[in-house]
Amino acid sequence: MPSEKTKPFGRRRLLPNLAKACAKAALAAFFCVLAWALPGMAGRASQVDALCAAMSLEEKVGQVFTVYFAGPVVSDDLRSLIADYHIGGVIYYSVSGNVESPAQVAALSRDMQKAAAGTPKGVGLFVSVDQEGGPVARLRRGVTLFPSNMAVAATGNPDNAGIMARIMARELSALGVNVNFAPVADVNVNPENPIIGIRSFGQDPAKVAAFTAAAVRGYEKGRMLCTPKHFPGHGDTAVDSHLGLPVVTHDAATFSRVDLPPFQAAITAGTRAIMTAHVELPAVDPSMVPSTLSQKVLVGLLREKLGFQGLIFTDSLGMGAMANTVGTVEAAAKALAAGADVLLFGADKGHTTDQQRQAHARIVAAVRSGEIPMARLDEAVRRILTEKKRLGILAARDIKAPETDPQKLATRLATAAHVREADRIARRSMTLLRDDAHLLPLKKSGLTLVIRPRRGAPDVDEPAEAALSAWPGVRLAPVSGDPSPTETADVLALAREARAVVLLVSGAATKPGQARLARELLAAHPGKVVLVASGAPYDAALFPDASCLVATYGDVPASLTALGQSLYGDNPFRGVCPVNIGLAGPFAPDSP
Repeated sequence: MPSEKTKPFGRRRLLPNLAKACAKAALAAFFCVLAWALPGMAGRASQVDALCAAMSLEEKVGQVFTVYFAGPVVSDDLRSLIADYHIGGVIYYSVSGNVESPAQVAALSRDMQKAAAGTPKGVGLFVSVDQEGGPVARLRRGVTLFPSNMAVAATGNPDNAGIMARIMARELSALGVNVNFAPVADVNVNPENPIIGIRSFGQDPAKVAAFTAAAVRGYEKGRMLCTPKHFPGHGDTAVDSHLGLPVVTHDAATFSRVDLPPFQAAITAGTRAIMTAHVELPAVDPSMVPSTLSQKVLVGLLREKLGFQGLIFTDSLGMGAMANTVGTVEAAAKALAAGADVLLFGADKGHTTDQQRQAHARIVAAVRSGEIPMARLDEAVRRILTEKKRLGILAARDIKAPETDPQKLATRLATAAHVREADRIARRSMTLLRDDAHLLPLKKSGLTLVIRPRRGAPDVDEPAEAALSAWPGVRLAPVSGDPSPTETADVLALAREARAVVLLVSGAATKPGQARLARELLAAHPGKVVLVASGAPYDAALFPDASCLVATYGDVPASLTALGQSLYGDNPFRGVCPVNIGLAGPFAPDSP
């Protein structure tokens, strides 16, 4: 009989052997899973690194460029920018003739990516647009046009910002657009701000942060790259950076309390890109270098302090803040050296496409001389390629071409469900600031005279006036944006015949004709005039004698339709003004 020591299946050997077998099996399984998973995990990085390593210097420099161009088709000029300058992206502008119809935009996106696919590296393009909603919307026909950010904030519900962003992402994607330069994350604390205004969610940093984060999440759900802007904050400026270089005078504590929270919230929400502002911020960079060109702002603050590792887009380098100071070409080199990843060239007044080529040559020379380290350029290119990989546009040949048949495309744009959401948000945003004379609701019988100063652009004026004309018993009296004394006299005569008068004002602080029309109308017909701030709500405070004041935060058709419903009592006023306009009265909301 064998001893216990030599028994092959003794209790002392069975458990250790079983444990060893299980351990070996588990280890083998682990390595099998690892062998299967590692290529997928490393594939993105290795593909990006390999592509970056294979690029020439000129190709790398081209990738950091997002440029504007002229016309509704792929012109020879655009084809040259793609083939000879290896540009990484384009931006659509209506003023450049890029936008005629949804089908045309979709065909343009398709043809540009096809041209990119024919280049040696075949990298897909960022196709970008400014489609914020409200006054800044390059696409206005055939798509869902949402109210402004301030109107969305007046609803009090950040979910509405997410809904708007998700729908915009879906519709833009249907047109071949993959980058939207939105949302505006600036905290508008300056009533005299000439460029932000109703593009902002308001003046309360916490509320602006909540709406910004919701918008970021909405764009992410729609697989659209968004760029919260304008970092580090453009809300307390009195200069339009399209024209000059603003200075943000906040001290460090005020800056951290007011301007930073929305950008911190956007980063926490997962934004993969942020756009810079051309503003001086001495609290962060005492040398007064514009933020777009400041390493202290882009690297020290945004990268190191806030921990943001995504793409940094510049605002357009053709804007006056850059073009009239350091110059567009030099600004491109300085922005890249300071830490920006994507250099944006917009269709700014006085800026030409030749400057885009000059900037390309300037940066190539700067890298060759060592003025801009190759490592800085590679860092930017890797970020760009990594994001293109995530969006599925790294290889242009693999990008699914958008539908260009107008009837089929219409099934994805301005759908009944999408339009319902825009209308719902507009209705919920209508804000009654004052009704001392109890003019509301207006009677549907009798004549209501509606006076609207025109903005001059047919794609804005015609839809707006169609929405106003649909109100019951309305006579529409359009006037010029800054009405003359003769126009004022004509309107006063018409007002005598009306049961009620609705006067829309927008930008009256800088348009003396509008202010004169409002004052004379209020004096001639007291207790008969509903004054509507159809742009920024600050206009309402200019007319303390008005007994009935309403804010719409913009004049997109959805907002003007909702205004009529509220004035006639079919939709309750439920909006709360997101900024303090210094208006006293029983209907004035508490300041945020």
